[in-house]
Amino acid sequence: MMSVSKEMVNITRKLLSEENIEKGMAKLLYNETRRKLIEYELRDRNLARKYGMRFEEFREKKMIEKLGYTWEVEKDYQNWEIARDGIETMEEMIDKVRDIL
Repeated sequence: MMSVSKEMVNITRKLLSEENIEKGMAKLLYNETRRKLIEYELRDRNLARKYGMRFEEFREKKMIEKLGYTWEVEKDYQNWEIARDGIETMEEMIDKVRDIL
């Protein structure tokens, strides 16, 4: 098991006003996963707006092919796929952290 330095424990306690370090760390993890979730959701929303459809529809309609395999479209597809995966992963992590809180 990995140990946490006393300095890190003290900083966490001061930052969160939390004596129970596990709960304090859970709060930090919850806040960070929520921040990342919002970031992924924003990317998903922006790309859906840009292409006028949801990611699943974009993939099913083979829009990369239809739009000519341009660098921008392929890059957007990859970023969109990362965002969708990130949303799913962050939601799972938030559920796990909630159980600790």
